[in-house]
Amino acid sequence: MVSFFGSYSSMTIGFVGSKNGNPDNLNLTYDVVYHSSTTYKVSLDFLLNGQATQATLWVLNNGNFVALYASGSNHTGSAASNTVQGYFTDLETLSLFAVQESTITSYFHSTGTSTANIGSNSFPVTDYVANTTPETFPVCSGGTVTLNAYNVYLGTPTGSSLELVTHANFDGTLTTSTGTTTLDYTYEVTGLTVT
Repeated sequence: MVSFFGSYSSMTIGFVGSKNGNPDNLNLTYDVVYHSSTTYKVSLDFLLNGQATQATLWVLNNGNFVALYASGSNHTGSAASNTVQGYFTDLETLSLFAVQESTITSYFHSTGTSTANIGSNSFPVTDYVANTTPETFPVCSGGTVTLNAYNVYLGTPTGSSLELVTHANFDGTLTTSTGTTTLDYTYEVTGLTVT
């Protein structure tokens, strides 16, 4: 997440969908409060399946988590890291999946470009879809993903050098040695400030 904090001083993201048929909805807003030569201090507001949480995160420029203050408790070291990873797992997974998988031309292709309008930011994005649906392909964990629907918009806002997933829709299954997970998500960046 440090690359996000360094490129975008604030962001609001909606992540709506289901995992194995159970609702899994997250609204996340972060604001970089300050950035020193070594550390970011970030304010986080989460609404996870109707449960609101506010937190403050301190993370080193190298990505190591220093501390997290949430729900009246201070977490440091691995406890901070585990808690933060829990907050960001679905978002990071989808963002990384969208960025990495959309570049695999044997499974995905661009349908052209469109314009993302996020707050006062307007910039071109490339639209990607699966070549066919259902589309099945291997993932690095040794499993497979089968997509029934997939589209993602990728672009770089003016003033930034970090490509951003602005919208994604993913409907399918992830199968690994531990079982099959059914996923159906829509991800949308609704607020953005370029650093």
